[in-house]
Amino acid sequence: MSDAPRISAAGFPLDPLPSDLLQSRVASLTPEQHHVTQKSGTEAPFCGGFLAEKESGTYCCIVCSLPLFRSDHKFDSGTGWPSFFDAFDKDHVAENSDESHGMIRVEICCARCDAHLGHVFPDGPPPTGVRHCLNSASLNFFPEGKEIPLMPEMPTDPQQGMATAYFGGG
Repeated sequence: MSDAPRISAAGFPLDPLPSDLLQSRVASLTPEQHHVTQKSGTEAPFCGGFLAEKESGTYCCIVCSLPLFRSDHKFDSGTGWPSFFDAFDKDHVAENSDESHGMIRVEICCARCDAHLGHVFPDGPPPTGVRHCLNSASLNFFPEGKEIPLMPEMPTDPQQGMATAYFGGG
């Protein structure tokens, strides 16, 4: 077994956060963010702050700042929750079977900190045919041109598995 850090194809660290850092980040969440990300809750439809967001940018995990979805993959599904047809990087979003509520669904979580994000369904638009249905409370949004901050409590030396992301418009 290797001690090398796990890095996504997009260049972001995927190893779990140190326990004390994760606890600190979770403690800073609002009650709704905590309910959604830590208790697999769901916000009410048509109420999330990012449902109507139209600005170009990147949606990141509210707990650990891992980039999850790009605005150019967002679409109006009519469901009442922000929906995306593809992830920022497939390794950033983990899928788990969810048999709660008397049905079988696929839960999506942050691959680094395991925060509950929402669910994925096979009824999205081309080219993927999937719909990642997200809770706004699980996300932070960084407009295009604004650097996604690497967590200051984590190492910033690229030799330790951190990367710098550069986003440009064109």
